[in-house]
Amino acid sequence: MEILKDLVLRYCVIFGKRFSSKEKIAFLRVISKELSQLGYIVDAKLAKLKLATRRYESYYNAYIGDLNKAELIICTYYDTAINCFNLQKNYAFTPQFNKLNYFISIAPIVFLFIISLILNYFVFLPNISTQGFFSISGISSIISTVLLFFVVFKFKSGIPNQKNFVCNSSSIITIINLINQLDKKDKKKIAFVLYDGGNSSQYGLKMLESYSSQIKDKKFIFIDSIGNGNDLIYLKPQGSALQIEGKTIYTGKMETQLPNYIMITSGDIDKEGKIVINNAHSSKDNYLSNEIIEKHTQSLHDVCRSLTTRYANKNQK
Repeated sequence: MEILKDLVLRYCVIFGKRFSSKEKIAFLRVISKELSQLGYIVDAKLAKLKLATRRYESYYNAYIGDLNKAELIICTYYDTAINCFNLQKNYAFTPQFNKLNYFISIAPIVFLFIISLILNYFVFLPNISTQGFFSISGISSIISTVLLFFVVFKFKSGIPNQKNFVCNSSSIITIINLINQLDKKDKKKIAFVLYDGGNSSQYGLKMLESYSSQIKDKKFIFIDSIGNGNDLIYLKPQGSALQIEGKTIYTGKMETQLPNYIMITSGDIDKEGKIVINNAHSSKDNYLSNEIIEKHTQSLHDVCRSLTTRYANKNQK
């Protein structure tokens, strides 16, 4: 449990916000050092997506282990989302970014902009016309306008969510906890990917799809917000041949060209067959149960055993 407490402190608190490029790079540096001590080599890749505004957006993927030699690849996204103030429902394995979420996130900035206009038009400008520009009202107008433009520039992509314990730091912590339990033979068969853009364009997933010519022949497990509840939920697309002994697997899919994958999360399935991530992208996503993470880590370990050759062959015999 002490290991889990350290992981929660590191990846939920200290490096819990991974929104800007600077924050993502800092996170990848720290986790690379940790995983190298556990016997894995981390290869971080950068790709730039050209936007319509003639600028580029950087995405960083972390490939943990030898993906070409691995039988099974476990993936999750590590970037964090904009704050939606718990006004929107967010679902596992669905693109988290949409226009409504963005407008909810920037609503406080719009409010500040309106307040600034009101102050300047009804308070500062009338006083400036009588007292002059070099007055308290004039200086206040300049300071408020400069601060407003600074805030607008800083948060033009939305206000990043500060607390991301379940969504999706819980999946990252589960992966590290699982790696702690793997032996040397397992580490040769199982690789991991932490991909970028899970809360926006899914571009990191596209980077994974083009990693190599062998990648589409691999077995994949995708994890999302695994600390969301007490019970794990397993899903797979209709075309996937993967099976897990003793587990009920529901039908589900992701926006990926990879054919052979299973999706794992936790929580409850609603009437529409979706899994709501509780308190996602809000300040309320601030608690993670160590007991649940330990329980789900063991379950994920069992799933890995059933999907890799060494254990699959034993079961067939």
